[in-house]
Order: sequence, then structure tokens, then C-alpha cells
Amino acid sequence: QIFPAYHHFQNCKKLRHPYILAVQATLDTDYPNGDEPNSSGAANPSQLQGAQAMATTGDLIVVTEPCVPLQKWLATNPSKEQLAWGLQCVVEALSFLHNSAKLSHGNVSPASFYVTPAGDVKLWNFSLVTAIGVADGGGGPTKYFREWEHIICPNSYRSPERRDARWEAVATSAVHSMDSYSLGILIANWYGGDVPQQLQKALQRLQTSSLKARPRLQPLLRCPIFDTPYRTVQKQLEEFAVQPVENKVGFWQGLPDLLQSNSIDESVAIHKVLPTMKQSIMTITQNEAMMSQDMYRRELLAILPPLFYIGENYLAKDIADPNKFASEMSPLISKLF
Repeated sequence: QIFPAYHHFQNCKKLRHPYILAVQATLDTDYPNGDEPNSSGAANPSQLQGAQAMATTGDLIVVTEPCVPLQKWLATNPSKEQLAWGLQCVVEALSFLHNSAKLSHGNVSPASFYVTPAGDVKLWNFSLVTAIGVADGGGGPTKYFREWEHIICPNSYRSPERRDARWEAVATSAVHSMDSYSLGILIANWYGGDVPQQLQKALQRLQTSSLKARPRLQPLLRCPIFDTPYRTVQKQLEEFAVQPVENKVGFWQGLPDLLQSNSIDESVAIHKVLPTMKQSIMTITQNEAMMSQDMYRRELLAILPPLFYIGENYLAKDIADPNKFASEMSPLISKLF
């Protein structure tokens, strides 16, 4: 399946969003210098004729941020707060694809999502991504999509119009329509069939057979299941760099209670909170002007209690890496004291 692989390879390098799996490096061994195939159209695998002209002797290598498949993460029995946050990541990534990139993913299913050590669910598998509908001016779905979608996408995640090959109806639908249906199926599996009551009505609307009646995805986040302390912390961390110092101090001061009540789990504490602490400490202590100002010194003092909590309760108890406490904490302590 070199054509879908190349389609994914080209698109995964272009799409950037906090909840799209980050690509750190890519290599097409047929073109190690980054050159495109010489054949006109071959660089665009959405055109079947061009895709057939590509060299197929080598490998397509993609290096991403650390992650595990969604199904493996779900098998660990995440809490309801973690599930809600993961689903929010999914909705935000797909909404970006629809509203900003003007593309339909076309393969929303468990195999298209991965989870980072910090518990963020990231969108992946762009082997079917296509322009679609008339509202965005892109036309589509492409001939490439029609050729491959029934092979790549699990049948249960294909909307009725796809199974019936009603492509004229798809071409005049909104860009989110196919993905909305697939997301409805994914949500049912996300919760193991036990979908929260607050989501059930939305689920019915997502899975309707009517393309025009399927809702956009972003309004789904108004559902109360997403309003949790866990999400609040995640969003605060996401926007931390642009917050005023007083807000940062308040965040650090409230963090010990959240850690002690397990509102923040160990993975978030180590992979999101700790790096944010390190960045703040290094930024302030390396700047004499900041160190001379009372508000920045108060921020450093506010960081200390949650910093030592994470160190004593998580880093010092890491059996796999007994030296983790020293390697993580020593540079910070030397800066602070």
C-alpha cells in the first residue's frame, strides 16, 4: 500500500496542531536529500496517475514524539477525567482539520490516534485525508479517496453514504460530515459501550444517516463531562507561557492540593508540570533583572512545594531509574539555592 503510505507521509509533515502527533524527522529513502519525484504530479498522491509514477523501492520513515497506540492506552482503564480530556483532544484536532485546513480526515477510527506519556491523545494516519464539499471550494472527495477508502477505513466507521458510494451527496456536504459519523462510532467504543448520559443525545446526532443533520464537532465540548479540574490544569499548562506572573503564582500555589487529591496524575506531573517548572526556574534564575523583582522571586517560592512533592512522591520512587531524582532535581536545586 505504497500510495496510502506516501499520502500519509506527505500530509503528516504539513499538519501542525497541539493535538496532531508531532513529526520530528522524516526520510524517503528513494529521495534522501528531500527532492521530490521528477514525474509531474507524482508529488501529489491524491492523483492516482501521479502516485503510480513514484519510486517504490525504498522506505518511508517518520520519527514522532513518544506515544502508544490508543487501544493500548484504553486498556489501562483511564479515569473518566482522563477519558474526557482525551476525547477533547480528538475533537480539537479534528475541528482544526475541518475549520482551518479545510480537510476531512476520512479514517477516524482507533488506529488513527496515539497517546503521549502526558495523556494527550493525538491525531494521526493521514492516508485518506481529502478536501471535500462545496463550502470550502475544494470539491472532492478525490479519486484517490474513492479508490482507497473502503480498503483502509474499517467498515463500521464508514458512514452510510460511503458504504453506498453516494459520492455526489458527499461532494455537496460539509467538510465535517463523514468524520462526524465516524467520531460517533469512536465515542461509543471509547467508553466501552457505556457512554455517559450527557453525551448520548449528541451521539445520536453524530450517527444520523443524514449528512446535513450531522453537527460540527467543536460545540460538543460544551458538554458538562469535559468540565473537570483535570481539564482546567491541562489548559492552564497549555497557556502557561502567556499568562501574567500573578496568574502563574496562583497556579503554583494551588498545585499541591491538586497533586495530593490525585486531580493530577503522575504522568501529567512528570511530563507536563515538571518541564514547565524547569522552564520557569531556568528562565528566572538566569536573568538578573528578573531575579531583582519581587514578583518573580515570589513565583520561585511558589514553585518549591509542588516541585518537592513531585520529587519525593514520583521521581524518588521510580524503580526503573533510581537516579532520576538526582538527575532531575539537582540542577534545579543548585539554581534555586
